[in-house]
Amino acid sequence: MKFSELNLTDELLSGLTDINFIEATPVQEKAIPHVLDKKDIIGTAQTGTGKTGAFVIPIVDRILRGERDGIKAIILTPTRELAQQIDEQIFAIGYHTGITSATVIGGSDFSAQAKALKAGVDIIVATPGRFIDQNKIVNIDFSTVEYLVLDEADRMLDMGFLPDMTKIIGWIPKNRQTLLFSATMPKEIEKLASSIMQDPVTIEIARSKPAQSVEQRAYLLKSNQKIPLVKQIFDNIKWDSCIIFTSTKKGTDELQRLLKKQGIKAGSIHGDRSQDERNRALNAFKNGEIPVIVATNVIARGIDIKDVSMIINYDVPRSADDYVHRIGRTGRYDKSGIAVTLVTKRDSRAFGDIDRIRDNRLKKIHLSDTFDSSSEFRWNQADMPGKKPGLSNGNEENATAGSGSDKTGRKKGSNGQSAKSGDENKRRTKKPAGSKESRKSDPSSTDKKRNPARSGRPVKQSSSSRQAEKSEVKEETRSREGADRSGNSRAPDRGTSEKKADTNHDRRETNRASVISAQKVEKARERNRHTRQPAKGVWGIIKSVIPRFKRD
Repeated sequence: MKFSELNLTDELLSGLTDINFIEATPVQEKAIPHVLDKKDIIGTAQTGTGKTGAFVIPIVDRILRGERDGIKAIILTPTRELAQQIDEQIFAIGYHTGITSATVIGGSDFSAQAKALKAGVDIIVATPGRFIDQNKIVNIDFSTVEYLVLDEADRMLDMGFLPDMTKIIGWIPKNRQTLLFSATMPKEIEKLASSIMQDPVTIEIARSKPAQSVEQRAYLLKSNQKIPLVKQIFDNIKWDSCIIFTSTKKGTDELQRLLKKQGIKAGSIHGDRSQDERNRALNAFKNGEIPVIVATNVIARGIDIKDVSMIINYDVPRSADDYVHRIGRTGRYDKSGIAVTLVTKRDSRAFGDIDRIRDNRLKKIHLSDTFDSSSEFRWNQADMPGKKPGLSNGNEENATAGSGSDKTGRKKGSNGQSAKSGDENKRRTKKPAGSKESRKSDPSSTDKKRNPARSGRPVKQSSSSRQAEKSEVKEETRSREGADRSGNSRAPDRGTSEKKADTNHDRRETNRASVISAQKVEKARERNRHTRQPAKGVWGIIKSVIPRFKRD
């Protein structure tokens, strides 16, 4: 459908033509007629569907056709950047209409905002917190408000703005027209919608998924490998601009510093930066002055930045919707893009939701534990060094897997078994010197132990070794005697009798020597009884000079 078919005012059509808005998007085609018919709307649509135009275009047309006697529309958004973008679109679309608008957002000059509110505007675009603060000072007149828009309602809920939203809604007349747009519809948003809207028309645009023009990769790695991988990616592919998303404000600043140390020019945006700083960084990125911008989710939704080459999720998004919004910054306007997500073990649950996006093409790659800035990296090489076996859905990369590989990625031999490298075979066949296998494979080691002469040097045996040898000798003696008895039990040979005689002779000699030794010991004891024993001290000296008389 063309905008010219919607019966809009000539001034508004002129503004649309200036910005090349000729045909309506699906969400605009469905929403604009109902808004013009003064109906409440619940629109489920995501970033990039044109939903900003879906409510700005009909509201501007309705204001032009009515009395302009005060504030006519209030638009609430979750972030300053989105508020500024909506305000810019109001200015562009209404360039020929004379419609006025003001942004009421944190980080900007409070007094300048108050002055604009007192002077009077047609449309206020605000973030909830600053809008409440301004109302305390300016005491805004809400009696003329006819339109209330809650944009990115689920995001405002996530950011804790539900109490502020409820408070602001209470200030606005009930006979207004309410338009609520949200990418998802949590129960809290459904409850809020049912309490503030009258017979709303539901417009649902099919949940978007990442564009086919975006090449998606997820690298499974360790935390300390993130910076080396980012640097390798920047060095190995052609790119012009990149947005890196982080989950925390502190992480944004730290990453910006790390990138600068690597020689990468980068800016940053997060909630703690002043609005001036955020504007300068965003404009520098849009103008190409800095190629990389590091940001939290503040620019993930609703921000129209053209020609972004690559998106890097340095921290895994907490939901699949956030993932879609983030990578939706690239691959726009029929152009290709790249989306890279860095996944650590602690991100497995959040990444699981992303991995389950239906019909989504996401390639998962495992990095080796040894990967660092000095490792070889090639973006277009399917078997990039450092990859490990992937996950279960078949979209993974494997370092060594290919035709003729088993599940572990090792190449198979002709017999179908996993072929191992020569070094691994050597490790498996070579045994430690003292192991049983080594002794079996080298019989000489046993001979050397039993016969020291073979080794070239004497071997000192332990008591256990000597005992073992004695046992072996006894066993051999018993076995020979048993063999002799079994061979000739009636008539032992002459050699055996002679051996027994020699043994008896040795025993008699041993007993005789023992008797002599005992006699010598007894004589020594008797002699020692009459030997003078030394004494200590002075008494010892006296005893040593006094003769000792023998006692009977």
